[in-house]
Amino acid sequence: MGVNGIGAGYPAWRDNADFASAGKAHRNGSGTGFAGRMADADVAGSSSSERNSVRMAGQTSVLDAYRASAASGVRNAKPAYDTYESENYRIVPDNEAGCFDIYNKQGERLGAFDYSDTKIRQDSQTGKQFLISEHGTMSYDALVLGGELRDALQNVMGVETLETEELSGFTLNTHPGTGIQYLVRDGEEGRGGKVLLQSGADRERYEALAETYFNKYPNLIHDKNAAYIWADLEIKGLAQHTKDGIVSMGFNGMSYNDNADYKNNWSVLFSENTYKAVFDRLQNNRSSIEEMQKFATWQDVFNNIGSRYDRIWSDEEEKQGYLNN
Repeated sequence: MGVNGIGAGYPAWRDNADFASAGKAHRNGSGTGFAGRMADADVAGSSSSERNSVRMAGQTSVLDAYRASAASGVRNAKPAYDTYESENYRIVPDNEAGCFDIYNKQGERLGAFDYSDTKIRQDSQTGKQFLISEHGTMSYDALVLGGELRDALQNVMGVETLETEELSGFTLNTHPGTGIQYLVRDGEEGRGGKVLLQSGADRERYEALAETYFNKYPNLIHDKNAAYIWADLEIKGLAQHTKDGIVSMGFNGMSYNDNADYKNNWSVLFSENTYKAVFDRLQNNRSSIEEMQKFATWQDVFNNIGSRYDRIWSDEEEKQGYLNN
C-alpha cells in the first residue's frame, strides 16, 4: 500500500538554489625588468637563477590552478539519476533541481525530496523510519519509509544503504479519533503538519472522515476537495466537526461556523501560549465534543487557564452593536 503525506496548511486567521561558483583560480603575473648591462658573471648567474625560479613558480601556479579547477568540477558536478519504478512507487529525478519526485502506484505525487535529504530518520521511541525534506518555514514533505521505498531509493542512487540518523526536530503524534499518525515540526504546533497514511485502513478512515464533512455540512463545504482539506486539518488537531458545525483553530485563534444558522458563528484571537491548552482540551474531552461549538464552553476554558482573548465581531454584529452569542 502506498504511503501518503497530506497537506501542511492551517486555518487562516485574518527551488532551485543558486550556487556561487567556487575554486576559480586568478593568477596575476608581475614581471621584473633589469635595466642596464650586467657587470659580472655573478650578477648574470643570479639573474638566470631568478628567471628560472620565476618560470618554475609560474608552472607551479598553473598546475595548482588546474588541480583546483578539476577539484571544483568534481565538487560541483550534479548527480544524474534515472527514473526508477518498483511495484508501488515511481521515483522521478529532477537532476537540475537536485530532488526526487516520488509517486505511488495510483499516480499520486507523495512529495519532492532533495538529494541531500534522502536519508533515513529513525524515531527512537517507535523505531519508525521517515523520509523528510524541508523546504522552509511550515513547508516540508514527509513519508514513512518502508522497506520497498528504501530499497528503491538505494537502487536509484546506486548505494548499498542510505545514511541513517535519529529523528530530531519533529514529533510523531496520533489523532485520537481515527488513530492516524501525523508528523509536526517542533515549534510549528498549531501551524500545520503532515498526515501519514500508512495502510489501507488509514486511507479508509481518512476517506470516511472527509465524507462526514462533505455530507454533514452542505452549507459550509461545497466540494470533495474542501472536505479532504477539513479531514486533514482535523487529524492534525486544527479542526473538529460537531453536531451542527465546525470548530477550527490555529496557533493564534479559533472559530466556529454553524451549518444552519450563521448567527451561531463566533471567532476569537488569543496568544500563542493559549494554543496548547485549547489543543489539549479538544483532544482530551471528546465525549463532550458537542459542547465545543458553544462559545460559553471556551469562555470557561479561557477563564480557568487565565488566558486573555479578543472576540472578533462580524460586520453584522458591529452594525447592531452587540454579539450574537
